[in-house]
Amino acid sequence: MIRAKNVPYELSSRGPSDPSLGGISLVFPVHNESFIIEQTLRNYIAELENRIPDFEVIVSEDGSTDDTKSVLERLSRELPIKLYMSDERKGYQQAVIDAISHATKPWLFIVDSDYQFAAIDFWRLEPLRREYDIILGMKLNRKDPLYRIILSKGYNFLLRLFLRVPYKDIDTGFRLIKREIANDIAPIVKHMSFFTAEFVIRAHYKGYKIIEVPVPHYARKIGSTTIFYISKLFMICLHQFIGILRLRNELKTKN
Repeated sequence: MIRAKNVPYELSSRGPSDPSLGGISLVFPVHNESFIIEQTLRNYIAELENRIPDFEVIVSEDGSTDDTKSVLERLSRELPIKLYMSDERKGYQQAVIDAISHATKPWLFIVDSDYQFAAIDFWRLEPLRREYDIILGMKLNRKDPLYRIILSKGYNFLLRLFLRVPYKDIDTGFRLIKREIANDIAPIVKHMSFFTAEFVIRAHYKGYKIIEVPVPHYARKIGSTTIFYISKLFMICLHQFIGILRLRNELKTKN
């Protein structure tokens, strides 16, 4: 198994990307982000389109109930995006898998669509493609509500305790992944509702080279994150804990 390590927090350049490292599919899973998705897409495309020689943008819309669909339809007539929409909610994992199935480049840059990571910080991850299979943007000075930070720290602690993985921000929404690895692992994620966490754990146990890179994190400018109501918190935590144990048992059997 390959342990993660941190790299210095610095931004040495803003491209252009080395063509020999292969093209990149920029992937956005989107659900109910009508107020921020236009800013997100415009900023990322402006930053990356002319600095990555082989580049595409894939938007996987997941049954939004606000105006996200109409915003995306309008943007698709103006911006160079490949848009795939769903009439019903399929869930984050399936939205990502659908996007992967349409990707054509050897690397995937999968980013949450709420613009809590700046487009320019892609360049903190990009040079590490020479050495690593998965590059995770670890939130620096996380700008989330306190309860979410506490829950995240507790969750990552349990993963380190029960699954012996070294990562500090395993469910990050800012990651660069080889497409062949995504095709290998994404379809078999099944135990944990936090898709990225189980994906990274499975990749870790398969021996892929993974690194965490500190990346600035920003508060949401518009909209709100999903609220965990106190009445549901116990069941959410219990479900996650059961998922951790099931994944541990499966990995023990295979190893």
